[in-house]
Amino acid sequence: MNDRPTATELIAAARQYLESDLIPALTDPRLRFQTLIAANVLAIVERELSVEEALLIDDWDGLQRLCKPATPRPESLRELKRAVHNANVHLCDQIRDGAYDEPDAFRGLIQVLRPAVERKLAVANPRYLASFKESARG
Repeated sequence: MNDRPTATELIAAARQYLESDLIPALTDPRLRFQTLIAANVLAIVERELSVEEALLIDDWDGLQRLCKPATPRPESLRELKRAVHNANVHLCDQIRDGAYDEPDAFRGLIQVLRPAVERKLAVANPRYLASFKESARG
């Protein structure tokens, strides 16, 4: 792994090239659309890389509030990814089994899931999240 440019910087450079130089020059609508999609994918990855570990830690902490008994957070990023995935699979099984059907349990679940979904939307589509929050206020 190199110090500079970082993966985030490389992705940003590729995205900026697509947005600034390539997309304005494209005349084929299909190719323009596909290039816009590629630029959007790069923007998502760029945002994700900059906050990935912090989001995983937040997800882990929220999932641990639901799990009994809680377990220590994994040390490495790779282990944390795997642990969060496994905890989400386990949570899905619990939801299917009716563990959160009671109103109090459901409220506790929503208190964990809503912020998690908002964090994911902030990475995947921040404009949608902003418009959703704006429409909820008005």
